[in-house]
Amino acid sequence: MWFEILPSFGVIFIAMAAPHGAAYVLNKLVVGNYYRRNLAEPEHRRQYLRDRRLTGDPYKVQGLEAIPDE
Repeated sequence: MWFEILPSFGVIFIAMAAPHGAAYVLNKLVVGNYYRRNLAEPEHRRQYLRDRRLTGDPYKVQGLEAIPDE
C-alpha cells in the first residue's frame, strides 16, 4: 500500500536534515552563535570587519546609529 513508503521517506528525510541541524548546534558550541557569516566575497568580509569595528560583535548588526558623530 501507499503507507509502505513512509519509513523509507522518514529515513531519507532525517539523513538530509541531520547535517543542517548538526551545523546549527556546532556553530553554537564553537562560535557562540547559531549561524556563521559567509566571508567568501570581499564585500561580505568588509561588512564583517565594519560590524566588528563599530559594535565589537560582528553578529550584532546596527545601522547608522552605531557610527559616532565627530
